[in-house]
Amino acid sequence: MGEIDLPGLKDRLWHKMRDDLVSLVPWFADNDLLLCPTCCRAFKYEGFSLEHIIPQQALAEDPALARAAVPKNERSGMTLLCNRTLVFEKKSIPGQGCNNWKGKHYDRFIREALRPDVLKKQFHARHHMALVAAGYLGLFREYGYQIALLPTGLLMRMQFFNPNSFLKEFPVGYQMVLTGEGRAEYDEEARAYWSEPFKTSIDRDVAHVVMRNFSIMLPLSRDPKAPLARALRYAPPRFKFRPDLTTAFD
Repeated sequence: MGEIDLPGLKDRLWHKMRDDLVSLVPWFADNDLLLCPTCCRAFKYEGFSLEHIIPQQALAEDPALARAAVPKNERSGMTLLCNRTLVFEKKSIPGQGCNNWKGKHYDRFIREALRPDVLKKQFHARHHMALVAAGYLGLFREYGYQIALLPTGLLMRMQFFNPNSFLKEFPVGYQMVLTGEGRAEYDEEARAYWSEPFKTSIDRDVAHVVMRNFSIMLPLSRDPKAPLARALRYAPPRFKFRPDLTTAFD
């Protein structure tokens, strides 16, 4: 089975993300900018690259039957991340922005965590941080900028840039990961295990994100499935959306 056309996929993701962003922050309707879902900096189309949330190195280790039956980009979960140089405290970070940051700090550990034999080997904090980063991107992919621009979204975006340990502000109750046996072989009955890497469910202020055989919890400021009060002058807080456009390193 052939791969998805990458230039076409970038265009589709760009317009989908732009439409979602404009619906929440109408100011963006008058420009051609998009916010990076991790650093929250605004760039034009050329400032973004396609990102395989489950990295390509991990996909290459999937069973041969899975690789033949399910396209790589379907097994990965795709989004856009910025490719512009990151700057912390007036110091430039080498590499192509958040796209490179994820590749450098998380992709290896996502790959190791998804191996079927991971339970027989050491699983440490860097694997956990990598799953949190991937889980956040999977949640963003499902619910869009409602996730990134909430106060808890800012917290998760800040966590993205802290790959070694949890920030002190990250609630202790969410600092856990549950896991079961990973699948080592492909069969049609379990196609969903390979074809959609993220399964998400919302329970008020908790997002449950399942990545193949791993499950994590992420905090939420509001239920992203709840309707938004777009025209009412006065509305209960749970129906309001006040975007936080703070960049992850402000």
